[in-house]
Amino acid sequence: MSNILDSIREQYEKNKAGQSSFDNTPDFSKYFAARLEEGEESGEQTIRMMPTADGSSPFEEGHWHSIQVGGKWRKLYCAKHNDGGECPLCEIEAELKATGSEEDKKISKQFKAKKFYIVRLIDRDNEGDGVKFWRFPHNWKGEGAIDKMIPIFTKKGDVTHPREGRDMVIILGRDDRKFTKITSIMSEDVSILTEDTTKAKAWMADKTTWKDIYKAQPTEYLQIIANGDTPVYDKGLQKFVAKGDDGEAVATYSKPTPTPKVETVVTSNSEASTTDNEDELPF
Repeated sequence: MSNILDSIREQYEKNKAGQSSFDNTPDFSKYFAARLEEGEESGEQTIRMMPTADGSSPFEEGHWHSIQVGGKWRKLYCAKHNDGGECPLCEIEAELKATGSEEDKKISKQFKAKKFYIVRLIDRDNEGDGVKFWRFPHNWKGEGAIDKMIPIFTKKGDVTHPREGRDMVIILGRDDRKFTKITSIMSEDVSILTEDTTKAKAWMADKTTWKDIYKAQPTEYLQIIANGDTPVYDKGLQKFVAKGDDGEAVATYSKPTPTPKVETVVTSNSEASTTDNEDELPF
């Protein structure tokens, strides 16, 4: 009986607080962004890229659609490119291309999924946040962040190595439109990832992936955008519906799509040693 009462209390408090069953709130402490604060014209950030468990490239690839939703630019997860699933936005792109119209072909470009790179790293200015993820776009001109880091790997070797790797310094400035831009990326001298055994074991044991951080939106949400409407969450229906011209919610997509479930990986530090003995480090 006590378990039932606990469940009822939890449900009551949740509804009282006005929470919905859909929660896609990101954990901003796990995001790394190369950016300047307001008023800054230049600056730098130091990172340490984490090694991969299987020795593969630390630059993972993902695809997102960049589309305005409710007047704001949003990056929308592409299930087709990332998971081999269905993506309403990719379907719209294909349909527009298939008409043979040059105008439709131009419009289709706004629905095209764009390639991004994602790396796992430690933000040296915020080590308490643990492993973070940095997502940055592929630059077809060869002027992107990855194009500035590849020469470092070529000249310095594996900078992700926990004992013989290197920190990297991202030098930031402003472009003509006053947006933050990466002017260069430099490597520091060889150094150990950390001499703190507690941090070392927590960081190396962290199994969080970029898909846990950059969560997919429900298919119904993307379908509404593909229909040219703005999605809003209806608590009563417990799904996304289209926002009408008068601001009222008007359901336009009824296919039941479960909210993506993301497993939270909790790293235990209970076995981490408090000694400074380098031999106790997990690498």
